[in-house]
Amino acid sequence: MTSTARYPSSVANVLGILGNERRVLLLNYLFLFGYEQDIDVRHLARVIGSVENGTSPREVTSQDYESVYNGLIQNHLPKLAKYDIIDYDDRAKVVTVTPRIEEYLILIVVARMID
Repeated sequence: MTSTARYPSSVANVLGILGNERRVLLLNYLFLFGYEQDIDVRHLARVIGSVENGTSPREVTSQDYESVYNGLIQNHLPKLAKYDIIDYDDRAKVVTVTPRIEEYLILIVVARMID
């Protein structure tokens, strides 16, 4: 089996994907949506910002929102899309969950069990 750019070829690559708390939060939240359902990045930024700050999505400050939003569009979403965990439309700022997310959620659960 040959490795491709879309699939992590080593444990280090998988850990690189899951080694960030914001990406783990994002994967857990995205899993609540059905496959092929579009999710607006603005919505994701509000929800992730609220979890990170212990507030409701409506109470996320504009500074916190912008920080999360920029982190998502510049780093986290492209990285998850690179490995086909999500489809990310950069122009429309929309995310679509792929079935591959399940593989990563299994790894998250296992990691939590042995932690």
